[in-house]
Amino acid sequence: MDRHGCAVPATARHEVGVALYTGQAGDLRDAPALAAAAEEAGFDSFWVSEHHGIPDGCLPAPLVLLAALAGATSRIRLGTGLLLAPLHHPLRIAEDAAVVDRLSGGRLVLGLGLGYAEHEYRAFGVPAAGRGDRLESLLGMLRQAWTGEPFSAPGLGLHDVRVTPTPAGRIPVWLGGYAPRAVDRAGRLADGHLVGRGEPGVIDDATTHLGAVRDPADPGFTRAVIVTVVLDEPGGGAASARSAFAAQQRMYESIQDGRNVYSGLTGTGTGGGGEDGDGAGGGLLLGSVDEYVQVAGSADEVVRGIDAVFERLSGWARVHVILRVLFPEPDPAVQLARIRTLGRDVLPRLAHRRAPVTPR
Repeated sequence: MDRHGCAVPATARHEVGVALYTGQAGDLRDAPALAAAAEEAGFDSFWVSEHHGIPDGCLPAPLVLLAALAGATSRIRLGTGLLLAPLHHPLRIAEDAAVVDRLSGGRLVLGLGLGYAEHEYRAFGVPAAGRGDRLESLLGMLRQAWTGEPFSAPGLGLHDVRVTPTPAGRIPVWLGGYAPRAVDRAGRLADGHLVGRGEPGVIDDATTHLGAVRDPADPGFTRAVIVTVVLDEPGGGAASARSAFAAQQRMYESIQDGRNVYSGLTGTGTGGGGEDGDGAGGGLLLGSVDEYVQVAGSADEVVRGIDAVFERLSGWARVHVILRVLFPEPDPAVQLARIRTLGRDVLPRLAHRRAPVTPR
């Protein structure tokens, strides 16, 4: 039993990952060293994202980069958080994912989402209408495709096609999303649900919707949460993290303008930039950048904050907490030091969460 008196699944397994490499304001050739450092520090996964047409060079090709990271690592799982599925041909997703899974020895986690930026749909000439239905069709199609046998998916325009080579193993497919329909879709059809903003209200809302369609004790389903973390200690590069994250958040808010991206689950703010002017918080809807950070402070405070996220999800068999500690900073040495510091001062103190749990 957990401390709330809820049963803890006998097969419980929890993991901690590193996110979110976006390629902004940096050299893509830095990514292999960052992934290797995360692996050496003891983390369980490394995540990259996707956006298109962003002036600061946001990564547009997550699976291409993961193919490079596969050769720089040997143990750590490699994830897309998220690949914008409607923008890609379904057969290309199946083939590229299979190749990355082969290159990594079966370490790919394929996170899929719909996206929200209208300019991306326009750029690819893809209609936004019906994208949720197409994503549902894609999930079934991927499982067929990865058998290596001929198949058809008429709803996606595929007739008597085959995907080779097949993946090294069964690729976990996780879905993102905040709206009730998106969360329901993940619970019904996917191997996991990933939210990119790990605030308590967001987590609890997803728990409500997922619990209605998925057994929390199911070891085949993962609750995944990205938690933005700032370590205010030597090696944490806190000032650099806050400045870079604020700039990144301003970019996101510029393309989210007018869209209910978080389904009303987060604050909307009043803007104005708070007390930081044009620096760490300037121009942000919520004012200070710290309003977007879920866990911050000393190593002790960071451990407690991450542990609280695990506690919030303690009734679920598989939980993957992904620490958003990579920001678009010009000096990769700051990021490398942060990963190593977290691996030394924080990760070992979460060992009780990461080990398989035996019922008491």
